[in-house]
Amino acid sequence: MTPASRLAIILINWNSAGDTLRALDMISGWERQNPGIIVVDNGSEDNDLTRLREAGGGFRLIRNDSNLGYAGGNNAGIALALELGYPFIMLLNSDATVSEECVIRLQKSMEDSPGTGVAGPLLMEHGRIHSGGRNIGIHSNTRILVDREDTVPVLRPVDYVPGTLLIARREAFETAGLLEEEYFFSGEIADFCTRVRARGLGCAVYTGCTANHAPDTGSEVRDTLYNYYTLRNRFLFVKRNFRYSRGFLALRWVVGGVIRIALATAGGKKERARAFRLGLKDGVTGRFGDRNDLFFG
Repeated sequence: MTPASRLAIILINWNSAGDTLRALDMISGWERQNPGIIVVDNGSEDNDLTRLREAGGGFRLIRNDSNLGYAGGNNAGIALALELGYPFIMLLNSDATVSEECVIRLQKSMEDSPGTGVAGPLLMEHGRIHSGGRNIGIHSNTRILVDREDTVPVLRPVDYVPGTLLIARREAFETAGLLEEEYFFSGEIADFCTRVRARGLGCAVYTGCTANHAPDTGSEVRDTLYNYYTLRNRFLFVKRNFRYSRGFLALRWVVGGVIRIALATAGGKKERARAFRLGLKDGVTGRFGDRNDLFFG
């Protein structure tokens, strides 16, 4: 089957139908392209799933029986997009906003640069503009800040492209494989980009346009799950992608974890300290995959 569009867009829904429907409305307003849209529901509650089913057509809906995380959820959509023959696949967070013009420019930059396997736009978060990320096995603060939007649109090489919004050509998945599901949430895109680059394709940020991301930084999920997985998965990334410096970097994250626990404790952030403590424990002992039960029972 040959798709009418060269671009498939994948959205993950986990009890966030409002955000997902908003993203679908945004895409439906585009006039110059008609991407194939795949919504993957990651085991949401029945009422949330019902809202998606009642939204009408215009997208394919995949229903996972349980929450497979960012990696597993996207993999279901990626597999379908590859099966349908799309040459470009876009991963989009439902809490991100992007213009049709930006997506067109981003895709065109990749078409003009066949050696680029993964690319994303500049990303605006809370008034700051980010230009991709640095190696998560080495750096604590991985986002690369820029002072303003670049006036010269170029593809700037980076260690990884944030999974908030990225476009990958199908060859990237065919050569490097799908997302590693042991991460479950956080780190899987950095790992994917590392594998893509190891196979001779580039990862880059296109400086000619900007998308907006508004994560809920005050939520319980951000303060527990996010902190747990981002610390724990540093150990998995180091294990998978470093050979000679593996022990040194693991020790670096042990020390970093202890510091995070101490700071959270001193600040009276008991749940945050617990998240870091559990993340450190599971990272050191090699317990990866879905651990949401530690926080939701």
